[in-house]
Amino acid sequence: MGKLRDLLRRRSGPVAFVLSGGGNHGAVQVGMLRALVEHDIHPQMVLGSSIGAINGAVFAQDPTLTGLARLEDLWRGLAGQEVLPSGLLPSALAIARRGEAIHGNDRLRGVLHGVLRADLFEQLPLRFQCVATDVLEAREVWFSTGPLVEPLLASAALPGILPAVEIDGVRYLDGAIVNDVPILRAVALGATTVYVLHCGTIDRPRPEPKRPLDVVVQAYWAGRRHRFKTALESLPPGVEAIVLPTGATSAMRYNDFSRSGELIRSAHVATERFLDGTVEDHGPLPPDARPGASTKDA
Repeated sequence: MGKLRDLLRRRSGPVAFVLSGGGNHGAVQVGMLRALVEHDIHPQMVLGSSIGAINGAVFAQDPTLTGLARLEDLWRGLAGQEVLPSGLLPSALAIARRGEAIHGNDRLRGVLHGVLRADLFEQLPLRFQCVATDVLEAREVWFSTGPLVEPLLASAALPGILPAVEIDGVRYLDGAIVNDVPILRAVALGATTVYVLHCGTIDRPRPEPKRPLDVVVQAYWAGRRHRFKTALESLPPGVEAIVLPTGATSAMRYNDFSRSGELIRSAHVATERFLDGTVEDHGPLPPDARPGASTKDA
């Protein structure tokens, strides 16, 4: 048994899994979750933002290797379902056309209805919450009770790609806008050990902008990264955040799900080695956010 695992098992207090946004890179979270469960690490709560909300909900309904096999099958099958189809218009024209989003969310809603057995948050065996952005009030809103599917769609409503979701008269967009990696939410709920399952997109250096759209994306990325680093630096004494490695990831077109199996395998191997304490270097995260380096003890 690895030294890190021995250390973590000696810690007491609630454990939280925090799953970030990251679009089609969200497949890495499946590999991370499998490694955690295989190492007998189980949470008392799961919190998700954007694609992490979807992965988190599916995991919370069956936090076992059997449930993870179902989630892995979902990701491997997305390539053939065209949840976010390529379409006939060049991307620049698609972005410029009228309407709030390039795609509708009917196909994603169908995927959720197909994979979720629970209709309500309260029916999930594990405590689960997800975050979305209240567009008008510019605030983060957490969902933890009531119907499950619409809040998940709201949390994953990537601006410009998927439409806003209206719930009780309020329009919501992607939770990653306001809280991409909700570490401090887990702390506020009482967690003392937080496993951070990010997707690798938040720490990858952005390429030099070549178009105005690239600058917009870069600004969005900078805001997410700033909040992530600030959260790690703001941990209270006695709370530990463990940033899991993603394995090898690379840039992909937002609607390319053909590499999900590869991402799952890579993240699983990297996280397994990390939990076993067999590797020291876990990727391109800066020194203040390297896996396992965000510990604050009393």
